[in-house]
Order: sequence, then C-alpha cells, then structure tokens
Amino acid sequence: MQTVLGFVLAMSITMVLIPLLARWAEPLQIIDMPEARKVHSAPVPRVGGIAMVLGVLVALLVGGVGAWPMQSLMIAIAILLCFGVWDDRRSLAAAPKFAGQAIAALVLMLGGGLSIATVTLADRMALPAWLAWPLTFLFLLGGTNAFNLADGLDGLAGGMAMLCLCGTALLAFTAGNGAVGAAAVIMVGALVGFLRFNTHPARVFMGDGGSQVLGLFVAVLAIMLTQDRQIPFSTALPLLLLGVPIIDTLMVMTERLLHGHSPFKADRGHVHHRLLALGFQHWEAVSILYLAQACFLVTAWYLRYASDLTVGLAFVLFSLLIILPIRLAQHLGLHWRAPESGARALPRGAAEPQRLPLRTAAGAVLAVALGIQALSVLLFGAQPSQDVRLLALGLGALLTASLLLRWRSAAASWLDKGALYSCAALAIFLGKMVGHRTLCPPLLEYMLFPVLALALAVWMRTTRDRAFRLTPLDILVLVIVFTIPNLPGSIASARSLGVAVAELVLLFYGLEALCFASGRHWRWLSGAAAAFLFALVLRAGLQGS
Repeated sequence: MQTVLGFVLAMSITMVLIPLLARWAEPLQIIDMPEARKVHSAPVPRVGGIAMVLGVLVALLVGGVGAWPMQSLMIAIAILLCFGVWDDRRSLAAAPKFAGQAIAALVLMLGGGLSIATVTLADRMALPAWLAWPLTFLFLLGGTNAFNLADGLDGLAGGMAMLCLCGTALLAFTAGNGAVGAAAVIMVGALVGFLRFNTHPARVFMGDGGSQVLGLFVAVLAIMLTQDRQIPFSTALPLLLLGVPIIDTLMVMTERLLHGHSPFKADRGHVHHRLLALGFQHWEAVSILYLAQACFLVTAWYLRYASDLTVGLAFVLFSLLIILPIRLAQHLGLHWRAPESGARALPRGAAEPQRLPLRTAAGAVLAVALGIQALSVLLFGAQPSQDVRLLALGLGALLTASLLLRWRSAAASWLDKGALYSCAALAIFLGKMVGHRTLCPPLLEYMLFPVLALALAVWMRTTRDRAFRLTPLDILVLVIVFTIPNLPGSIASARSLGVAVAELVLLFYGLEALCFASGRHWRWLSGAAAAFLFALVLRAGLQGS
C-alpha cells in the first residue's frame, strides 16, 4: 500500500506542478529554443524535470523509502537537479556539467557506500577496490549522460526510463528487494505524470535537470539490485536494463572521437536522428526505440541468473542488430517512405473511402466482442460482494443521469467515459473470479480477446483522423502491460495480474474507439453499459434471495 501511495503521490505532484512551473518558465529563462539540430520549431518550457524530482523526493519521504542508501540518492539527485537547471538556463560547458555529475556520483559512493564490488563468472567474485571504485564512477556518469543524450525526441527519454524502471521493479519485487522496487515504482509515477505533457507534440520538456536525474536514478537502482549479495542476479544485468541509451551513447561518442571531435559536442548522429533521416515519422522513431528497449528487458529477465559473459554477449548481439541495419540502410540510401505532399485532411472520425467498409466491419466486431464479454460476466461471473453491488448501482445511476441530462449532446463527456472505464474494470474483476464449474468462460477469454485485439488494430489502421492516432504513449502502455507483468516466474504472472491488466487495457481502447466512432450515437453505448450494471445488481439480488 505504501508503494501505491508513493506512485500516486509522485504522479499527482508532478502533474500539478508542471502547469504551474510552465507559467514561470519564460521569466526564469528555463526555455528550450529551436535550433538546427533539434526537431521542435517553437520555444518549449524545460520544467518537467523540476516537477518530477520534487514529486519523487516527497513520495520517497512520505512512502518511508528514506533509509540508507536512499538518503544519499535523494541528496545526489537534488545536487544533479541544481546543476541541470543551471545548464538549462545558461547552457553550461562540459567542465561544470561534469563537475555536478561527479559530485553526485561521489555522494552516492562515499556517503551511500554504492559500489560495483562483485562480478559473476562461474561464481560471484569480489573486485579489488582499485577496480571497483573507478568502474562504479564510470557507470554512474555513463548512465547519467546516456539518458541526457537520448532526450532528443518527445517522450523518448521518459518512455525508455519508464521501461527500464518497470523491469527493475519487477526484478526487485520478485527477488524480495522491496526498497529498490518501491523507489522504481515511485519514479514511474512521476514519469506517468510527466509524459502526460511530453508526448508528441510536447508541451513541456524535462530539460537536462530531468534527463540527468533519470539516468542517475536508473543506474543507481540497477547497481543496488544486482550487487545485492542475497540475490544471485548477474552483475552485468544493468547493460541490458539500460540497453538502448547505452548503445546510443557508445555509438555517438565513438563516432565523434573517430572524426576528431569532442565526445560532448552535440550533433544529429543519435539513433533517433538516424531513424528520422531514414523517413520514419517522429512517433514511429520513438515507438521503434520503445520496442527495442522492451526486447532488452525481456532478455534481461531470461538471463537474470546467467554469467556476466553471457549477458555481455547478448548486449553486443543486440547492439549489432540495432546499429548494422541502420548503417546499411544509410549506405544504400534506403528510406521508409517518400516525402509526403500536402494531404487533404479528413473530417473527425472519417476513413479513406476504400477503407470505409473494413473500418465499419472492425467497429461492428468491437461492439459484438464487448457485448459478448458483458454477457459472459453476467452469466458466468463471480457473485459480486456488497461493495461491488453498490459500485455497480452508483455507476449505473451516473450513466442514466448523464443520458437524461445530456441526451442531445454531440459526444460523450469525460464523466461518461470514466463510468465506462470503471464498468470495464468491474467486468474484468468479476470475470477473473470465475469458478471451475464450466469451461465456457476460459474458452471465451482465449477466443474473444484475440479477436478484440485484431479488430481494434484494424480499426486504428483504417482511421486516419489525428484525434484517434496511435501515439507513442499508447505504444508504451501496450508494451508495458503486455510484456512486463507477463514474464514467466515473476511476482505479477504468478498472480495472473499480467493477463488481467492486458485484457483491461484492450477493453479501455475498445470502449474509446466505440465512443469515438459513435459520435452523436454515444448514448447507445452508455445505455448498454447502464443496462449491464443494473443487470449485474439484479442478478446479485436474485442469487442472494
């Protein structure tokens, strides 16, 4: 419960502070101005990092994750934030930036005792201090700069950090390291609040203050997790947990040195810049890198007990699989798509004429699949408890009142959608409590949700309206809920949490698609949901009597 509280607190503080800080960004000169190597064309406030760090610090203190060595981590990120905000205002040279990063790293090493003190070959072996200290220092600085350098597209650094932290939290909780898991979840909460404003097109950037803190935070938790003597994880696992940012940093700095340039000189040689140059759109480049990082995390899970040599070879293999295809495409002059000429904008909810029948069929399948799911819960779902019955009655009354008051409205309100989402969560909850009296519900689940996913994919593919375009944040959510909780042997998969979350997200997207497609006919969807809720209450009353 403390972990959940920390997540909600960090997310809430971040979401509240960002709009307030954005108003003061221009007077405080914390603005990211457009440049030739950047992809944005208008000034954007760099205040997201300040809001995230404040949210995380408060959540760590309130959530009781303030014991050693977390105290040193909180001091270090506060120091790094100060230097980062200074850099955001004045564009510091490399020397003072490095000084801030070095001070933060030394606080963790000297004050918190953080050290890469062992490696895993055939067995875990201790490293001498003369090797452990420089290795720890270099890794902390490398992780800090890796996310700083990766912060080049909207949502990229924040999304990859969220994937890294979700993987770290799952490993930590499964192995019994609650402190690392709780700290990771708290930072994920802050990132959820931040990405609400940072998804393309971004309204706020995290700035160097945010990206450097993210990199240090992820690197510290990775070391704390893999250097725990009670957990036999591979000590090279951080290479996979921070996979894509490390590859990007090594590639860029190596190329700069080979060309006789400073490794800290900014350019457009990052992986995300190369993907844009190959013709990928902004959201496609970000989504590709999300998927690549997810592959690293899945590999890290399966190799968590392997030797450092095996983990290192896996890292090298993935590095080649990312770098070589990009280099080959650049060498051959290949492009994902030709430059688009101005296309005629379609009205809201419209589809291209040749795609209209397919989109209509996909919408019909969505409606039927959701109806079958509701009917399955009514017929085979568990008997709801008293509090669940009251919740269903309240949601049904809310939807009915909205129908009566807003019958002539053009579209569903946020209140209607909230009630619909709550209705979906209720259906999943009752469906997962099904007994073993029949084989029908499992068969429905195995057949229904793949059909729902396919119909949803077709509907999104055939809908060209930007208001319902699949965004990188959607991709990130889908990657997390379909990958992280479903890894075999984890604490989440052992409780069947992963399947339930994945199905719930599918229902959310299906309801959103139907709300969007129905337009003025939204009332039929709300009416059907209200009927389902009242039927659930009536069924509970009949079975109770």
